[in-house]
Amino acid sequence: ISGSSVLTGLIARAGYWTGENTHKKEYDTYENQELIDLDLQLFRHANYTGNYAMDFSGDAIARIAALGNSIDDGPFRRFLETCDQHRPWIWKDPRLWLTIRFWRNLHNLQECKFIFLTRGLGHSWVSSILRRHIRSYGSNKRYEQSIRNSLTDFLKDNGLPYLHITFENLVVFPEETIRDLNAHLGTELTVKDLTAIYTKPLYHAPRSSVFDFIKATLIYIKNYSERKDLEEKKR
Repeated sequence: ISGSSVLTGLIARAGYWTGENTHKKEYDTYENQELIDLDLQLFRHANYTGNYAMDFSGDAIARIAALGNSIDDGPFRRFLETCDQHRPWIWKDPRLWLTIRFWRNLHNLQECKFIFLTRGLGHSWVSSILRRHIRSYGSNKRYEQSIRNSLTDFLKDNGLPYLHITFENLVVFPEETIRDLNAHLGTELTVKDLTAIYTKPLYHAPRSSVFDFIKATLIYIKNYSERKDLEEKKR
């Protein structure tokens, strides 16, 4: 939803390894399939059965972070060794906001370069509704902001510098954003690399189409009685 597939695909063009196999939807997500499988193992070990795409859970974050004291971390260390054999590598998995504190105990994160990517909340809401994640704009905003706060707290608490990029700036001001990205990573990416990944027009705000907005609104109205907000009020 944040545009992370576009950014990861762009960075991969600089030679960053995304894995032996990556997760495919109607497009390549550039998500290392083995990383996804290991993160799902962490979910099971922590007995986390929530919906990470809709629910923020500080308790789940804490339980997963504490797993290093109770599970065999051999498969996770071996995965890191494989990644290091393919340096430079890049990780992208929407579950990492829940699992990154576990991985911190297995790898020297000072060796990593972090990028914090955000996107306009309006785009996020439309994309969520189209994925049948029925919730109000306010509910979606609270969820997104909770994750953003959790991740920035993690980076700051561990003294990890990061580059903040907005998807809107990447598309509207590609030269400036790619310049900052190159300075952060030591790469030599160009706008041509971006156009090879992002096929929509650059230099224009990446707005959801009118059709998408109308469709999302109709889906929301039709399923209004089942929206996520009702669950939140019961808690």
